[in-house]
Parts: sequence; C-alpha cells; structure tokens
Amino acid sequence: MDTFCIRCGKNLPPGSLRYVVDIRVYADFDGYLTDEKGNVEVGMEKLIEEIEQREEVDLTEEVYLHRVYLICKDCRDRFVSNPLRIPWSPALG
Repeated sequence: MDTFCIRCGKNLPPGSLRYVVDIRVYADFDGYLTDEKGNVEVGMEKLIEEIEQREEVDLTEEVYLHRVYLICKDCRDRFVSNPLRIPWSPALG
C-alpha cells in the first residue's frame, strides 16, 4: 500500500526514501505560581466551571500533544532548514 507525504502529497511507494517527523509539545513548569487576587475558593470554582465546559481532548492537548508525520526528502530538507518558519508568518498557518 502506497503512502503519501503529508506536506506535499507526493506518492511514497514501499521502499522509497521517506522521513518520520515526530513532534511532542508539552507544558513547561518553571516552579513559579502566581498569586491570585481575591478569594482563592471563588477562583477555584471559576476554574472548575471553565474546565467542565471544555472537551477532555482539548484539555489534554493543552498539556501534552504528540503528532507523527511522514514526509518526502524535499519536504524533510525544507523542514530541517527552518522547522519553526522563523521569522514567523501567521499567513503560512
């Protein structure tokens, strides 16, 4: 079964040169907690209400996100040369 480059759509038949891009993005904790102004219990209740209104998958991915992509050699070269597309351009998505 043939597969395709996720970026450009090039056909990647069995035995062809292809690359796996394994991306893991996870929350960092610097050990610092901000002091909430006002009543802590009210703040906690508000936070719980916000959490209950969100989807579990969205909350989980906000803390840890793992994606794996299969790409061709040309797309690999472009990705490796500038993986974060710096300078950032929101138009590139």
